[in-house]
Amino acid sequence: MRVRCDQREGSIWRVAFEPNDEGDVSLTGKGLEELLEVFAAADERASGCRVVVLESKAPDVFCRGMDLRFLTSHAGEDQTERIEAYVRSLLAIRRARVAVIALVDGEAMGGGIGIAAASDLIIATERSTFALPEVVLGLMPAMIMPFLCERIRPQKARWLAVSGTRLKAEEAHHLGLVDRLVPHTAAQEKSLREAVKRLLRANPRSVAKVRSFTAEIGCVGLEEAARLGASQTNADLLELETITAIRGFLNGESPSWFERLPSRRGEG
Repeated sequence: MRVRCDQREGSIWRVAFEPNDEGDVSLTGKGLEELLEVFAAADERASGCRVVVLESKAPDVFCRGMDLRFLTSHAGEDQTERIEAYVRSLLAIRRARVAVIALVDGEAMGGGIGIAAASDLIIATERSTFALPEVVLGLMPAMIMPFLCERIRPQKARWLAVSGTRLKAEEAHHLGLVDRLVPHTAAQEKSLREAVKRLLRANPRSVAKVRSFTAEIGCVGLEEAARLGASQTNADLLELETITAIRGFLNGESPSWFERLPSRRGEG
């Protein structure tokens, strides 16, 4: 696949996964390089980016994961570079300072689930499906599991991995893999706008801190996590920007980072 982000001005960057010459949306070395470049650019504070939206331009497919044709045509070759590029991509999505929303409309398989799971919000249409077919191929979704287990119970993630079960969107929503389930792409866009409106009210620095903090506490005990939270809150309250925002809130004023999403035609 190719990864495009033509509009890099403003707060909302829409990143499109485009199909290859065979019409497939699978993870290629070039596509992963492009994805990493987009997130590196979005992470620059000067970029003005506050939300990255991941979506596919292929009908019926979000992302099918590894490029199996490439793997078979390069059998016996060391794939370390490509594998590490995928891991860096997942970490770039999960550790970005900006919020990330995945719009899934169609198939999300293997590595495609990892990309979606690393996002903050997955909005899926009812025709979407989710599957981890790695075990059928003699593999395991080892790189995907840490991000999947942030979203659903480990036992459920394990069953998806060992069974290769294909989940319908409703089932994925019930498990917690999908955050919002909508009937079609028009409703998906409406749900996206609602989410973005909320994100544009948030302090970008606080968003970055939440994303980093939740990753940090994932591997520590409850008591240590609570103490880390107390330390972070104390540090936040020592910042002038935070106190200014609290005072403004008490006075009914919007903080300096508050941004309104431009209205579309037909909206009041």
